[in-house]
Amino acid sequence: MGDLNTVYIETERLVVRTFEEKDLEQFKRLMDLYGGWQMQKPRAKEFFEWHLSNYKKMDIITGALCLGVFEKETGGILGQVAAQEHNDLHEPEFGYGILPCARGNGYAKEAAKATLGWIEKKYDIPYIIGTVEIDNIPSQRVLEYCGFQLVGEQNLLIHMMNERHDFKYYRYYLK
Repeated sequence: MGDLNTVYIETERLVVRTFEEKDLEQFKRLMDLYGGWQMQKPRAKEFFEWHLSNYKKMDIITGALCLGVFEKETGGILGQVAAQEHNDLHEPEFGYGILPCARGNGYAKEAAKATLGWIEKKYDIPYIIGTVEIDNIPSQRVLEYCGFQLVGEQNLLIHMMNERHDFKYYRYYLK
């Protein structure tokens, strides 16, 4: 796994890695995690290929990077972690999503913590943000477990859906 455009992070139970062409069908299982991704369902293959194309730059400051979270034992997909430029705030943002059938097992915490360690080694940035809707307590707990600090609340536009929502705004200081 020495390729500069390949990420492979192993934890006790998980493998967090770059998606590969063979992962399309597993990737499609993630399409219901977010409203914006649901809108991409009719063009899932193109959306997947766009994610693969982002591995050329590995840019989380002005681009996007999405990694799959897979169960180590079975190779089955459990979710994803991502880092990308936030559309409104223009700061690098960290996010994650775990399939509903896999929630409540600590996978988000395990994948997030491992991925943040990788980001800290790979990128020379002072911090990365996390934004979580006000009523999404489980995701707030994941960020806080990983060491994110609550900065405040912001009303932000979800561009793919053209809707505004209130979010808690967190920062994870890398340096």
